[in-house]
Amino acid sequence: RCEEEDVEMTEDAYAVLTRIGLETSLRYAMQLITAASLVARKRKGAEVGVEDIKRVYSLFLDESRSTQYMREYQEAFLFNELREYPGTP
Repeated sequence: RCEEEDVEMTEDAYAVLTRIGLETSLRYAMQLITAASLVARKRKGAEVGVEDIKRVYSLFLDESRSTQYMREYQEAFLFNELREYPGTP
């Protein structure tokens, strides 16, 4: 995927990205490549490094972390308030 997008990446960044792909999904890991490339470009880096991968990992949630977040904070979301009104399931 890096070749397709002309993204240069350090070996350490590849290792971190591989681990993320194994623990989450290949699709999620591939989507991080583009975002990490933009982060590296913004800092004027020649290649994507581990810090770039960590940065985008913290910004974009995978399915599992997103579900966990929704469960933890469900009381704060609007759909929870709808249950307080008569006639709503």
